[in-house]
Amino acid sequence: MSKGPRPVHFRSYLIESNTCVSPHLHEFAQFHFARKGNMRLETADNCWIVPSHYGIWIPAYMEHAVWAMDDVFLESLDIETELLDETISMCQAVTISDVAKELIHHASETIPELYDEHGKDGKLVSVLLDIIFNLPQVDFVLPWPKNPALNEMCRTILESPGAEHYIEIWSAKVGMSTRNFSRKFKTETGLSFSLWKQKMRIFESVIMLKQNKSVTTIALEMGYSSTAAFSYSFKTILGVPPTEYAGQS
Repeated sequence: MSKGPRPVHFRSYLIESNTCVSPHLHEFAQFHFARKGNMRLETADNCWIVPSHYGIWIPAYMEHAVWAMDDVFLESLDIETELLDETISMCQAVTISDVAKELIHHASETIPELYDEHGKDGKLVSVLLDIIFNLPQVDFVLPWPKNPALNEMCRTILESPGAEHYIEIWSAKVGMSTRNFSRKFKTETGLSFSLWKQKMRIFESVIMLKQNKSVTTIALEMGYSSTAAFSYSFKTILGVPPTEYAGQS
């Protein structure tokens, strides 16, 4: 895919529910904003959960795949690398401010492909870039282990986040003792197996909250013994209660 004739190119499109955009890369950087819908972005090393009204930076030449959890209405900026902040060297999920949200939508709807770089459209693009470069990061990332057996295990677990996934069972499945499994998993991901599972469940629950499921329903589907236990786990990982994410569309 070519970027376009200007340093920034705007695109708006729909990725239908349960669609996978196969692994690919670009010679330019991208900023994806999920105006509606929820998606998962995967690279060789990590998996990012991107709920609606969040964004994600994708550096140039970073191979990635995108999964649409439901219908995703995406507004995207393709950006020449010389315009980028030097800190954007890896994928980063970010919180979208109200100002950024409206400017991205306005630019996607009105900025022509051949906009005047020195006119009012060029000034708007410059302001928008300044804003999105400074959006706060949010920790919606799960690291993948490099070990093939552990990597396949994590991808399998992600398909049934509410199941118990006992360490004794999984260590036996991948042919390791529980002790070696724990050490290997921590070395390759930086997280204990239990913390990885906890983060995975909480990130999945953010998606469910965006889909307007109740906190009680999510707690049960994610395998928690009570709503209070789920809310405590949620606040431990993300620093705020689940009600802060509920009802935002």
